[in-house]
Amino acid sequence: MKHYYWLLLLFLGNGLAQAQQRAQYSQYMLNAYVLNPALSGLEDFIDAKIGYRNQWAGLEGAPKTFYATAHGALDKADRTSSLSVRGPNGRPLPRTKVFPSQPAAPGHHGVGGMLLYDEMGPITRTTLQATYARHIPLTNRIKLAAGLGLGAGQQTIDFDRLHLLDPSDPILQYGKQSVFIPDASAGLLLYSSDFYVGLSANQLFFKKLNYRTQGQSVQDWFGTLYQHYFLTAGYRFELTEEWAFLPSVLVKSVRPVPVSYDINAKISYQDRIWAGLSYRHKDAIVGLLGININYRLNLGYSYDFTMSNLRNVSRGTHEIVIGLMLNNRQRIICPRLF
Repeated sequence: MKHYYWLLLLFLGNGLAQAQQRAQYSQYMLNAYVLNPALSGLEDFIDAKIGYRNQWAGLEGAPKTFYATAHGALDKADRTSSLSVRGPNGRPLPRTKVFPSQPAAPGHHGVGGMLLYDEMGPITRTTLQATYARHIPLTNRIKLAAGLGLGAGQQTIDFDRLHLLDPSDPILQYGKQSVFIPDASAGLLLYSSDFYVGLSANQLFFKKLNYRTQGQSVQDWFGTLYQHYFLTAGYRFELTEEWAFLPSVLVKSVRPVPVSYDINAKISYQDRIWAGLSYRHKDAIVGLLGININYRLNLGYSYDFTMSNLRNVSRGTHEIVIGLMLNNRQRIICPRLF
């Protein structure tokens, strides 16, 4: 049995539709760059990632997301990544000690770009965005980064895929209609080798959607694009020379729905293998698993156990992230933000 009519409530309602305007990510800690342009150029290598998310598997028209991102540093003179370099035997080398008298590393610039593709029922959106960030040293171990992203996208709705109670409704005559969407994001990131705190805003251009055809218009069918705000934070606790505990949190705010949050805890062994659990408020419990294969490649997988009533008609949510560390001269195994 196909379950599709609930999507009309999702799209046409004023609540859930706004919550799903931007894609959800269970593995935000692996690629926070998609949320915050201030991460541009954070690492000592070109950080490229490909991700795919299949939300509420088995439910017709449920959200699917694909993204490809890449960013790198310009004129970065220091190597500041955390517990990442390994010796010939594959074991982690001791973390570089920082003394109070040691001078602060110089600032640097970062640039990047991303391609995002979202599909949700009859709606698809493709977005391209370029980003820039400036990383400024505050102390000999803490930096502040400010970033900006600018781009554009196209959102398309296929009216032929709508299941209407009245087949003669004139809305069915519109076929596929698209609207151009300018896109901008901004963010700040305070970080060191042990912690990070980020604040960002996405979809900064307030815009009412207006699909036009043959001189007529279909207004407000799918609401208004609202700003999305994200607060992220994480810390690295060294338990032993081989084990580390990595808690993090993501807080999301978008009107008119209530503020939501994800709480995450990961455990890492030798910076090679990690596993964890997340709790998304009133939505899901997430299992996470990943491996840093070498200094070029890492993989992450997550499965969302849905807690809402959607668990009766879906098979949970799958998400996979493939990371590439290009031009990784220091042979860093574990990226800074874990």
